[in-house]
Amino acid sequence: MKQMNILIAPNSMKGSLDAFAFADVVEQAFKKSSEAFKTRKLPVADGGDFTGVVLARHLNAQEKQLMVRGPLGEEVSAKYAVADNTAVIEMADASGMKRVERSKLNPMIAGSYGTGEMIGDALKNGYKEIFLAIGGSATVDGGMGMMEALGFRFYDATGNTLNGSGENLAKIDTIKSCELPGDAKIRIICDVDNPLLGENGAAEVFGPQKGATDEMIPVLEKGLANWAGLLEKHCGRELKNLEGAGAAGGIALPLITFMKAEIVPGADFVLQQLGFDEQLAWADLVITGEGKIDSQTLNNKAPFVVAKAARKQNIPVIALAGKVEQEATHVFDGVYSIVNGPMQLEEAMRRPAELLFNTASQLAATLKALLIPDPE
Repeated sequence: MKQMNILIAPNSMKGSLDAFAFADVVEQAFKKSSEAFKTRKLPVADGGDFTGVVLARHLNAQEKQLMVRGPLGEEVSAKYAVADNTAVIEMADASGMKRVERSKLNPMIAGSYGTGEMIGDALKNGYKEIFLAIGGSATVDGGMGMMEALGFRFYDATGNTLNGSGENLAKIDTIKSCELPGDAKIRIICDVDNPLLGENGAAEVFGPQKGATDEMIPVLEKGLANWAGLLEKHCGRELKNLEGAGAAGGIALPLITFMKAEIVPGADFVLQQLGFDEQLAWADLVITGEGKIDSQTLNNKAPFVVAKAARKQNIPVIALAGKVEQEATHVFDGVYSIVNGPMQLEEAMRRPAELLFNTASQLAATLKALLIPDPE
């Protein structure tokens, strides 16, 4: 039989399988099916869950543990990864929704202080490049808490000190900046392109995911507008409408203002770091996937960017997902849901590896049957 080289490049399935486990399961299915399948695994990410781990493993980075302040002020053990002159920081590890019980999510009081502590530690230790993945945050504080941890101070109109939180954004009248250690280049890895304000902004779109009620959203919106106005005066440029400014509650804005940080489209940046195009040159077929293939996938999520890159080299791409919506299937050469019959979401979330293995095995059997025997 002819050999088929298969590059397995999935995103994480949020809440169930991470990208590495996803790739392992698919590889097992193909290896069990036939020796004709040669596989390489290249888990990918786009700024969302698990991005820091994908980059850290690629860099062969070492974990650095430290105690920081969690979203609601509690002390938590967080980590970031370091390799050579680079620090890879995942915001969610210190300031993420995973740190808070769902019933206690509240963006009015949640803050990004712990993320600032991790950035501060990296700066203090002299790292020249910081990759900051901002998916999964619990905050809509505009990065106010983060900057507080870095030594900035905020005051209301009567001179009272304000701590970093969503509810305090609207009260800020004066910002007292400070000199930061080091001169690291910060790249903010973002998986959405939402602006800061309006119907597609941080409060309106992402606030409810983080516990915002209908009453909280206009308060957060007003606060973010006030915050952005103050920062725009400091840096002399418009920030509110930057693509990605609404991600992670607006955390990019003060980093751009005071540290000349740059927002980078997550999937494109990660694939470039992984040397994805070079890996494609080896492949006959690419298998990608994530938890849900839908309209959001088309918004430059990792499987979409994988498919775009493969198409440039005329390599077919098949996507596997927990749920598939027809509107997003046209960018792939084949799309398969791993849930093939009626099943509650809770059950599917409990059995992702089993369901994925079964579907990947069926795909492998089909491809095996299509492989043409070598001529004698």
